[in-house]
Amino acid sequence: VKVDSQKLADGVWFLGGGSHNSAVIEFKDHVFVIEGPLDDERATAVIAEAKKLVPNKPIKYMLNTHHHFDHSGGLRAFVAEDTTIITHEMNKPYYEKTLAMPRTIKPDSLNKSPKEPKFQTVTDKYELTDGARVVQFFNIKNSHNPGMVVAYLPKEKILIEPDLFTPLPPNAPMPPGVSPFTVELRDNLRDLKLEVRQIAPLHGRPVPMAEMQKMLSIEPPRDEMPMNLPLRSAMELIPASRIC
Repeated sequence: VKVDSQKLADGVWFLGGGSHNSAVIEFKDHVFVIEGPLDDERATAVIAEAKKLVPNKPIKYMLNTHHHFDHSGGLRAFVAEDTTIITHEMNKPYYEKTLAMPRTIKPDSLNKSPKEPKFQTVTDKYELTDGARVVQFFNIKNSHNPGMVVAYLPKEKILIEPDLFTPLPPNAPMPPGVSPFTVELRDNLRDLKLEVRQIAPLHGRPVPMAEMQKMLSIEPPRDEMPMNLPLRSAMELIPASRIC
């Protein structure tokens, strides 16, 4: 499993190398990881890269952005590390049930090193800080997943988000329409008054905020947008290649 790390700021790394990304953030006495995606193999590789980047500090917290399988498939590897899972409160009962189930066909990290899961739940907002480093968490109102939580670093002005905005590859043509998820993200950032300079998406590459603003420039005027679309109609506005 390939994991490529890219430094975004002092003590902040973006972990790519596949279809789903993660991030590593260093605190004074521990490490915080954002997202354990896909499966045990990917999560184990992310954990190994985090330990390589910040040796001799435990991975104390991991943010699970939402419950979709491709973003939660690696949770068991982090529980085996005795890591506290930060997630929206609506996800906790489901995770408590599924994490208690053994993997009998293909035993995984949690089978090999059983631990009781630990959770820190988020409703609307939560914050981690050691007095110097600050990471804020916000529940984003959107039509993709109601329990979605994003991470924001106010000092570095970095937003780490899943599925709501996926940057285009370099020099790719603009799509015919903007994802309604991206419009919703824009509206949430405006309501929360968050100043974002860089987006580290959990699909795609890190980009300056200007890339999302460029994408939003193709949004039709409000009076030309159909309101209260059913989910199927909303999804039809998104090119198939852009659906996460």
